[in-house]
Amino acid sequence: MQRRPLATVPQIAEHYGVPEATVRKWYQRQVCIGPHMFRVGRFLRARWDDIDKYDAALAENREAA
Repeated sequence: MQRRPLATVPQIAEHYGVPEATVRKWYQRQVCIGPHMFRVGRFLRARWDDIDKYDAALAENREAA
């Protein structure tokens, strides 16, 4: 199994169509908004698998509503 590189803040922002500052706020507020993110040194990263899971959960919630 080949690993995908970790997603950067600009990549996450582009994926969701939001400013980079919004992605950083998701992390800083530590509320269940956005995919699971973590620090790698001074950089904020996310696993693409976590992003995919978050997207699937969003789609599931929209279908239920």
